[in-house]
Amino acid sequence: MEDVRRVLEKADEAIDYITFMGDGEPTLAANLGEMAEGVRTFWDGKMALITNGSLFHDEGVRRDASHFDVVSPTVSAGDERTYRRMHRPPRSLRFEKVVEGLRLLKEEQPGEVWAELMLVGGVNDSLTSLLSIRRTLKEIAPDRLYVAVPTRPPAEDWVLPPTKESLRQVFDIFPEARDMTEPEEGPFLRNEGEREEEIVQIAMNHPLREDQAFELLAMSMGLEGARESLARMVQDGKLVIVHFEGRTFYQVPSERALRKR
Repeated sequence: MEDVRRVLEKADEAIDYITFMGDGEPTLAANLGEMAEGVRTFWDGKMALITNGSLFHDEGVRRDASHFDVVSPTVSAGDERTYRRMHRPPRSLRFEKVVEGLRLLKEEQPGEVWAELMLVGGVNDSLTSLLSIRRTLKEIAPDRLYVAVPTRPPAEDWVLPPTKESLRQVFDIFPEARDMTEPEEGPFLRNEGEREEEIVQIAMNHPLREDQAFELLAMSMGLEGARESLARMVQDGKLVIVHFEGRTFYQVPSERALRKR
């Protein structure tokens, strides 16, 4: 909690939202509601929760979600088979139960529900899959729909973006959807502090694009210093280089990568 307070105090740019997300699923945290209430004691701006949307059949999880101005669940399947392929849930968690939880979330949530449709080539981008997802979204009735594709190295090698033809079809079927298929632009929050540690912390949550890493480091050490710093972090095993869709990324080594070293 104090870390959040310090970041807010040092922020030199306007903050639109404080976003709760996790190295994993944030709604699994038993203290999620307590943390949101704690942030509210020193922050009167907006808060958002990014979630895979699987646990809203639980009344307590929906109650925790009520602390947020925006809840953004993933809705990337319209049937049991696709849901299991996309999310690999435990056997006890059925697709119908997830959809019912999301419907109840929308019904009870005082804020807004923004659904994210993550498209994976060959998995949920066929016409049949998209029409099925559309039926599911009509049942949930989110306030907004965002369409996204993998833009960073995924956890599984088989995960690929859909084709351009598939994307055109998607926006024909979901004309109301907002396009989030391009890599994000703009700098990360610029605070004073240990830049290398900041890079590692960001890369723990998701792979960091090379240009973003350079920009963050160069603010305090220049371009040459940034190159040397990144090379040193790779050599020391703090980061590994990965390539995806023609771009270079830095990420924290997985346990498998560490075992190979």
